[in-house]
Amino acid sequence: MSCLVVALLVVAGTAGAGGPDDLHSKNIEQIGRGPIKIPGGGMADGSDLAFQGDLIVAGSYSGTAFFKILKKAPYVEQIGFHMCPGGQGDVSVYKNLAFVSLDSPQSQDAVGCSEPSAKKSAGKEGVRILDISNPRKPVQVEFVETDCGSHTHVINPHGDTVYIYNQSYPLGVQTATCSVASHRKVSIIEVPVKAPTKAKVIGTLDVSPEIGCHDVTIFPSGKLAAAACIGESQIWDVSDPAKPEIVSRIVNPSIQIHHGTGVTWDEKYLAIADEFAGSVTGECLGSQSSPVGALWFYDISDPTNPTLAGYFNVPRRGDPQTADEAGYIACTTHNFNILPMKHKGHYVAAVGYRASGLSIVDFSDPSAPVEAAYYQQLDEGTIPDVWSGYWYNGRIYTNDNGASRGISVYEMEGTGAKDVRYFKTRLNPQVQVPDF
Repeated sequence: MSCLVVALLVVAGTAGAGGPDDLHSKNIEQIGRGPIKIPGGGMADGSDLAFQGDLIVAGSYSGTAFFKILKKAPYVEQIGFHMCPGGQGDVSVYKNLAFVSLDSPQSQDAVGCSEPSAKKSAGKEGVRILDISNPRKPVQVEFVETDCGSHTHVINPHGDTVYIYNQSYPLGVQTATCSVASHRKVSIIEVPVKAPTKAKVIGTLDVSPEIGCHDVTIFPSGKLAAAACIGESQIWDVSDPAKPEIVSRIVNPSIQIHHGTGVTWDEKYLAIADEFAGSVTGECLGSQSSPVGALWFYDISDPTNPTLAGYFNVPRRGDPQTADEAGYIACTTHNFNILPMKHKGHYVAAVGYRASGLSIVDFSDPSAPVEAAYYQQLDEGTIPDVWSGYWYNGRIYTNDNGASRGISVYEMEGTGAKDVRYFKTRLNPQVQVPDF
């Protein structure tokens, strides 16, 4: 058994930022929280996260927030906000640029979209490009419109050029360029880092028979990528970043929605998150062996022939207060990343669960994965939807749905510098560049 796994004694109300009713294993502590504050008043529901140095880029439906990582409590401090709402705000960061997904047409008169360049996105959906040279005053410098908008995206940086693989699919009213029949693709955007106003769509990847993809992960080698494409997962050859090619497919009837992917840093195993029922009625059954909304593991030693190695599910039921009229609970695996552990063959993932909190999964033996730690916030009476759960340089950060929650910060035994490699520059969780 891994040294990361200790007795999972349930405790409540320990020292730190956590509330008195929180439930968690004894080896993890919530040490800080930072709600996403909207200028002028109000709080935002969080979505994705990206990290660069001591900066956190936090997506939300209301705009893009910027936090500074602190050495002392509360460990995060909001320093900026790009107030231009729309979509779900999936984010990435590279040098002085931040990229933001917009998956619903921006209102023509959206409050806060004041800079002239923001008018390019009025009434449209696609990818925003922000200049964050001063994260206290981020400015939109360009907008690239894409078919079906941008539900999520991943960047594939190559020096002074960033390639964006834009994931989208028909979610609303179908049109000639956004329908189940016509879409079935990933748009590829090229962004010159020193001249972002020249960003443009340069091509597409046909992902038929799927209607599109939800999320993509770039392998540490930079030569391959794994795409979660709703009804199947795919492995791509991205050695030519402008022209990815599909090399294999993973079809698993027990996975309802291929939502996200992660790769072990030795590129031996692929993890696939199943967002069962789109997280609307994905009931957690309280069993680690339940396949409903699970995290699945595949051996990809031969990327052209992935083989099933095992799966894990959170061993707790979701929050009963989120149950619908039929009694189903919105609980399912959501965004996660895999820690770059120093010990060979030691595989650990930080996983966000909708309505069941944060789970740390040790899958060093993917046929018998175990939960190494967990944390469930209960201080507002309900367990929050943990949209994204990511480890970054010694701490675990989550971005939570729940209008006063925002970013939560955790420390856990066995996930510090002694055991895990730290990133020197940045971490976009779906871009597994070995920046150690």
